[in-house]
Amino acid sequence: MIKRSVLAVVCGLLGGCAATTTENYVPPTEHVVENSVEIKEPFDVVWDRLIRNLSEDFFVINNVERASRIINVSFSSQQAQQFIDCGTSMRTFTNVRGKQDYTYATAGSSAYTTTDRNGIAFNVFRSTKLDGRANVYVAPAGDKATSVSVNAKYVFGVKYNFTNLAGQAAGVQESSIDLTTKEAGTGTHGNPAEIRVRCQATGALERKVLEYAKTHK
Repeated sequence: MIKRSVLAVVCGLLGGCAATTTENYVPPTEHVVENSVEIKEPFDVVWDRLIRNLSEDFFVINNVERASRIINVSFSSQQAQQFIDCGTSMRTFTNVRGKQDYTYATAGSSAYTTTDRNGIAFNVFRSTKLDGRANVYVAPAGDKATSVSVNAKYVFGVKYNFTNLAGQAAGVQESSIDLTTKEAGTGTHGNPAEIRVRCQATGALERKVLEYAKTHK
């Protein structure tokens, strides 16, 4: 667990500080991603079924190379937490009005109140998005079997919209983390961006593609 505290430096006449913010981050647990399968059906059957099912979902088929047995697709989702795990973020904001706790999946969108280095309180609205591309390799594995494997590259993006406590716009910031099916990615998180987070694939997207190769939707 990584923990950071920010103590507001703006103090009142009585010497009491205006607000404090405490941040905690718990990295994701390890995910075992199964990205290949052997199907006991001929290549032509699996190939045609897979293309049909992919074209009916949120995937965009960019390129199909039957000779090289590669299907390249792209995808985009506003529900990044369905496909990647970036751990859990926990925040506590305290001022004269009381204490507010925030706990959220770091891969998901969220909103919270925090303070900057100068002790100024502000609101943060985080919008997350996941984009990526995947290569799907489909090859005969004998006369009546087919091997299918999926390797994806993900780009996890976060857009921060800041407002003051009166709701007036105070700026926008964006960040991103790259990761793949087999390799996690790391990047900064929060404001100030001092906590490093780790993101990894859950295997959900890979399973979705493999299921489309095995069965009709």
